[in-house]
Amino acid sequence: MACGDAPESPTLIQANKIHEQINRLSSDLHDRMMGEAAAIEKEMESAMLAGDSALALQLARVESRMSEWDVRFHDWSATVVEVPGMEDEHDHGDHSGHDHGDHAGHDHGHHSEVSLEGMSDAEILAIQEALLAELETLRALFEESLIEKPSNVE
Repeated sequence: MACGDAPESPTLIQANKIHEQINRLSSDLHDRMMGEAAAIEKEMESAMLAGDSALALQLARVESRMSEWDVRFHDWSATVVEVPGMEDEHDHGDHSGHDHGDHAGHDHGHHSEVSLEGMSDAEILAIQEALLAELETLRALFEESLIEKPSNVE
């Protein structure tokens, strides 16, 4: 194969599509999680002001699980790697304009410093598929935490 501008591999194009999906889904999921955490905090404050310590304690447990989920999300986020040779349309600073409460000092830019350069197209695709699968697992855990949330706030 000659040096220069070779046509893009269909496998790399697929890997990049998955990468773009990962960026979109992870941003949406993180925003939902931050919104839910803020809502739980307000519900806890209301429960405590109303003297409902049992509900406040239940909500504190949910908040604790959500914090664990957040740590796991950020651990996963640090493993996200770019597809070599593809333009990254994801704005790495997209979280900076959002109000994330306690997360204001965190770096929410996705992407590991690891490079996939030199790997085969099939290996790069497999890595993107694995990242997407883990993201789906995290999303399912988040959805499960919402189901467990007490809903009897009055």
